[in-house]
Amino acid sequence: MRPVFPVVALLAALSCLSAGHAIADEPGRGWQLERDVDSPTYAFIEPAITDLDLDVDVMVLSCEPTERKSGLQLRLYPPEPGPFRSAQSSPVELAPDVVIDIDGRRYAARLFFADDFVVVANAADGAVPVLSASLVASLQNGRHFTMRLHTMEASPSSSATPAFDITADLQAGIGGAAIAVLRRCGTPNDSLASGPARAG
Repeated sequence: MRPVFPVVALLAALSCLSAGHAIADEPGRGWQLERDVDSPTYAFIEPAITDLDLDVDVMVLSCEPTERKSGLQLRLYPPEPGPFRSAQSSPVELAPDVVIDIDGRRYAARLFFADDFVVVANAADGAVPVLSASLVASLQNGRHFTMRLHTMEASPSSSATPAFDITADLQAGIGGAAIAVLRRCGTPNDSLASGPARAG
């Protein structure tokens, strides 16, 4: 899967975000749009993680090409290319099924793993995982975002699956205005195509 925006440009923007200058002056500033372009193709936000054992650097909402036209993907990026890691630098294997809660409204979604990021989607256009129109609307209009992730356990008999809650204030920064700019991307109906949880 090839992104609309240049990967090098995104990585440079994320580097500025982590460094705390140019893109974002301080952590938790909220949604920020791609800068210095007439038509932004992505926005990003620094999430909060209630369990600091999982290291997620940034969430990116990006406009991606699909079979029909284009759609929006929500992506999770680790601080460094590769798998997500714990505070002890051990790789964390995440289960593909997640639940997103926005102001009490819940959406079942799945993770699709690429080499350097993870796509979160609850719909698909052909083989391309994207966000449904209703979830995009909730991202634009809602405030309290929570996404619960679970780990995959090596032992199938294990009943304990550690969970990580990623949270964000969707109205911080420029808030829903960032999502409104990106909603020109077409979004499919609320259906998730079956298939392996992989992206790229």
